[in-house]
Amino acid sequence: VISVFSPKGGVGTTMLAVNLAISLHREETPVVLVDGNMEFGDVMVFVNQQARNSIVDLAPRADELDPEVIDEVTILHQASGIKILAGPTRPEHAENVNGDQFSKVLQYLCNFYSYVIVDCASSLSDVTLSAIDLSDLIILVTTQEIPAIKDSRMFLDLLKPLNISRDRLLFVMNKHDKRIGIKPEKVSENFKQELKIVIPFEEKVVLPSVNRGVPFMLGEKSKPITRSFFSLTEAVRKQLSNGTEKASAEAKEKVAA
Repeated sequence: VISVFSPKGGVGTTMLAVNLAISLHREETPVVLVDGNMEFGDVMVFVNQQARNSIVDLAPRADELDPEVIDEVTILHQASGIKILAGPTRPEHAENVNGDQFSKVLQYLCNFYSYVIVDCASSLSDVTLSAIDLSDLIILVTTQEIPAIKDSRMFLDLLKPLNISRDRLLFVMNKHDKRIGIKPEKVSENFKQELKIVIPFEEKVVLPSVNRGVPFMLGEKSKPITRSFFSLTEAVRKQLSNGTEKASAEAKEKVAA
């Protein structure tokens, strides 16, 4: 389970989640993308599709899910091959999904998909916290804007009370503009958390992609922003692999003890 999260709205978590899902997807490693924003989710807009069903249809059945129901509720994005579980179609339906139900749905999806990617809301709601708690990897997204940096710092300070190890974090800076004086290295140094990936600001690529509902990872692969997503994909695979190896080693130590 991979949660894409920022405590600051507008930093590009949905763009990142959608394009990362497409980049990670292979026939041997299928991906499902889950819209975890219960009130104002935009995943379906980013892929120019409409959903008849959503997480609201699964939540009441969280204890009795089956493959047929999952297949009926999720949507196949034909151009990329990823599956998508849409968020509620109306903001008022958000109250029909609680954190416990959401967590059970994510766990069930793990039986069928190599990667379950959650595009989280920026608020630390019950649903968002359940996704973060369950995640093997949390992609924390910031930008060079001072409010985004401040909010990321506050979230990092929350990790210990939430009992979340920084080992589960992959810190990303989006919309990087070399003309702005705030350097990624300085943010890393100040936060004592390495910024693993820096995604360049490419408005001429991202804006048409969002407005057309065609993720840019389906297009030309030589742009700087698409190359940065290949780096992000590799970093995700590597960190998850390292985490699995560490967990295996710890399990062996317990058995030996």
